[in-house]
Amino acid sequence: MIRKQTALVMPRTFSALLLVGGLALVRAEADVVTTVGSESLQGTVTFGEGDALEIASESGEKVQIALADLASLDLAFDGPPWLIGGSGVLTANGSFLSRPVIKMDGKVVIFGEQEDSLLLTRQNTAALFFQPLRSRDAEALRFNREGIVLRGGDFMSGAVVGLEEGRVTVDSLLLGRKSFAVQTEAIAVILRAPVAVEKEGWSLFLSDGSRLRSREITLTESGVLLNESPYRNHQITKSELRGIRREGGQPILGMFRERWMSLEPESPLAAAALSENAPMEELAESLAAIGEEQAKQEVARNAAKADWIRSQQIVSRLKAMAARGAANVGRMQGQVQDKVRRVEQDQKMAQQAAEDLERKVEMVEKAKMRVEEMKQELASLPREDADRLRGWEQKVRDAERQKQTAERAVHQARAIQRRYETRIKSGQRLVDMAEARVIKAREQKEKEDLAHRNAEEGLGPAKESYDRTSADLREIAEEYRRMEFLVQQRKNREEK
Repeated sequence: MIRKQTALVMPRTFSALLLVGGLALVRAEADVVTTVGSESLQGTVTFGEGDALEIASESGEKVQIALADLASLDLAFDGPPWLIGGSGVLTANGSFLSRPVIKMDGKVVIFGEQEDSLLLTRQNTAALFFQPLRSRDAEALRFNREGIVLRGGDFMSGAVVGLEEGRVTVDSLLLGRKSFAVQTEAIAVILRAPVAVEKEGWSLFLSDGSRLRSREITLTESGVLLNESPYRNHQITKSELRGIRREGGQPILGMFRERWMSLEPESPLAAAALSENAPMEELAESLAAIGEEQAKQEVARNAAKADWIRSQQIVSRLKAMAARGAANVGRMQGQVQDKVRRVEQDQKMAQQAAEDLERKVEMVEKAKMRVEEMKQELASLPREDADRLRGWEQKVRDAERQKQTAERAVHQARAIQRRYETRIKSGQRLVDMAEARVIKAREQKEKEDLAHRNAEEGLGPAKESYDRTSADLREIAEEYRRMEFLVQQRKNREEK
């Protein structure tokens, strides 16, 4: 839910944190918030308690964004674009912690600066990267087997014993126990494949090159709180953050590829299909053919992306409708319970009124009997005894007044009883109407839940199509870049 404090900040064109090559966050002049409805807001972001943040525009207009409505947050920062760190730890949930590891045994992984809020067990660790991965090293990187990646691209399969004093030890079936220096020999250690990295969750991009993944996050006044393994009340301050995104986590190799492309744009990622001695005409024809194929693949990728985005929007809309339906059912059930409580209270009051009426009717009967007794006593007095006659006449009048008072009390008690009985009937009608509305709301909720589930089932194929076409486009783009590199090399040689 977006709550306006003054007026809605209208979306407009601005210098913002953009995605370059997938995830590279570029320096921006202001913070940028994107909602799940694709609305972009620019200004200064302030975190607050209650899973909400506030963005204030230059004009002073403020908008509160609930965490449920947040798609991404890009914070303004100075310096080069954000890139993933070259060395660190890849956890089982897809987080990359860009910090040095000094020790690992059979149970835990120890960082150089260990925090109590970050307890990383070996079971929750997927890989350790001791040195920045190069493009040719990636060919040996596989997560389907345990082992160590060595400089030069060799992979040694085996059980990783541990890391201590700058050396990692591996037990190999063929070579036995071997130890390698992490500074000069070992590139990375592979323990297991990350689990469900691409499932939707939250990605937090930090200034040190870390990418943290978590299914749930909590916004606080100072930043973001993570409380999901391997984090325990782990606080990320706003100054450490570069961005937050609701997304499926990008595979680590894709992020390393963006790092290579940014830091070493002149280095080809692999050997070209054609040799450097191929005729210039053949190179030019291949370059043109790859360019045409790249354009076609880009059209296919864009179509798949649009379909995926459209599917996501449908799922988000149906999810919101299902959530509202569930909230409506809960609210209506609360209203029914409240009305039932009122009817029960009226029933208790009506019972008390009936008991009170019964007591007052008895008092009237007693008052009537007393009046009759006094009249009889008055009639039995001799007429010549004037003083006694006047005294008993006064007593009779007093008894009459008491009887009248008791009768008025009976009339009042009957009126109170009728009033509560009327309220009970009216309240019961309201209960019946509210229960009927709850039944209809439940039926509508079931329909909305079914539509949401069907839409989510259709989201998988759309995402797979987008991932497949994106991977194909990246491969063709890299091939085009390699061919351009060869063509430029040939031109440079011919000019010399």
